[in-house]
Amino acid sequence: MTFSCIEIHGYQIEPLLQTVKNTAPGCDNMPSLLFQKCSVKLADVVAKLLNISFASGRVYANWKMALVTPVSKVSNLASLGDFRPISVTPILSSIAEKIVVKRWLYPAIPFCTIKDQFAFHPTGSTTCALINLLHHISRMLVVIVDFIKAFDIVNHNILLPKISALDLPDNIHYWISPF
Repeated sequence: MTFSCIEIHGYQIEPLLQTVKNTAPGCDNMPSLLFQKCSVKLADVVAKLLNISFASGRVYANWKMALVTPVSKVSNLASLGDFRPISVTPILSSIAEKIVVKRWLYPAIPFCTIKDQFAFHPTGSTTCALINLLHHISRMLVVIVDFIKAFDIVNHNILLPKISALDLPDNIHYWISPF
């Protein structure tokens, strides 16, 4: 891959810097406010750093570091398992990750392998997964309701002998017949 294929420009970086979330600074101690307020001035510098990193195929050592803070999951702490780690990485590391995922990973993953996944979609979330589940359940209910309504239209003189031919217990056959 040549350098020109992966080059990032300042105008692409500036909106990312401007919309950096107000989070705690990573181990580099660079505050999010600095990136937000100075986005125009920093965009070309950040783009240059990213281009060097992408072209060399190496991640800067401090971009791989994180400040890990244990946060309790329960009120009564009894073991280390009662904590979950919160990892805060440097802001530039997060921006680099976003670019790599959006520009190279998403296009490289065939859609057919992730069509039923929500973690690897740009808009994927547990909310999307739940909405999808509810959609499928409600669609199945409509099919069941339509199937039930279909029995109202079917000629029962044709249907009942076919049901009788099935290997059903007599009581089930008798249960179905009145409907």
